[in-house]
Amino acid sequence: MIIRDNGVALRHPAFIFAHSALFIFLLVVLSGCASSGRNGDALATFQEEQAGQSRVDEINDQLLSIAVSAADPDEAYRLGAGDQIKVDIFNVPELSKEYRVDAMGNINMPLAGQLSISGYDLGEAETVIADAYGERYLRNPQVSISVMEFRSQQFTAIGALSSPRIYNTDRQVTLMEAIAMAGGLSGDAGTQIYLTDRVRDSDTGDLGTRSVIIAVEDLMEKPEDYNFYIGESALINVPRAGSIFVEGAVERPGVYQRTGDTTVLKAIAMAGGLKFEASRSGLRVLRRDPASNGWLQDEVSLSDIRESPLQDIPLRDGDIVMVEYGIIRSAWTGGLRLLRDVAFLGFRPL
Repeated sequence: MIIRDNGVALRHPAFIFAHSALFIFLLVVLSGCASSGRNGDALATFQEEQAGQSRVDEINDQLLSIAVSAADPDEAYRLGAGDQIKVDIFNVPELSKEYRVDAMGNINMPLAGQLSISGYDLGEAETVIADAYGERYLRNPQVSISVMEFRSQQFTAIGALSSPRIYNTDRQVTLMEAIAMAGGLSGDAGTQIYLTDRVRDSDTGDLGTRSVIIAVEDLMEKPEDYNFYIGESALINVPRAGSIFVEGAVERPGVYQRTGDTTVLKAIAMAGGLKFEASRSGLRVLRRDPASNGWLQDEVSLSDIRESPLQDIPLRDGDIVMVEYGIIRSAWTGGLRLLRDVAFLGFRPL
């Protein structure tokens, strides 16, 4: 109601009170929603961080447990570059002395010349030396070897480990033991372990470089197959997890780190969950095809995942999760905005 006094339009007190009450009510509701949203985002972020760290802690505990139980104290030591050894040949003091294993895994002995002993245990190395002298110089030589200085059992740990650096040991260690010595996996560790070392081929006897890629899950579930003893000059690299992209009708679209078995549902949780307007049946995954350099597309619905979690799509590095906006939900949200604008139309707070 408008009352005019000397040509000046005034608002009736009841009218002003009604509009003020409506404004305060809407302000409280909107503030509550905003506060709830902020609290929800903070809670979701905290839960994601805790879940990720708990997963890493679980993996580290399991790796340490298996490493301790699988360690074999009787495993034969294998010689390698840098070791200082003492060779005793019975009744031949001229040849019995200390030798240093060079970078190529050889020792240089009188008459016999260079002998490759890297990668052999002490008994095998004794046989190599005995054979070298027995062929031309000595009759049935009796050889014994002892290690005076351990230098070859050194490995380098890099990447997403708690304490990446160079480690020295006086014995051979398994892959799990090496990871445990490096403090275990860090929170941003990926799903694979890269190992490069020098070992002797069991079939040919040749010393060569070995390069393997092992999934963390395989190492934990099948230690009998993957938890082998690392060779000399080993380099253990645990790459950090890659990134995934979440776009569309989510609360916090953006780039997120892929850790462990990240799936579409987990990626959406990282992004704060679906917006009200999001289509529950329009969850798409875009993935680059390395062969054609084109894009592949996969699709799943939220109801399918809830009915059978096995239908949730595992994500790889660089995948894009697209969440479409639903037509009906978007229209409903647009209508609510329109009603809110109408409620405030023409109202100016005093």
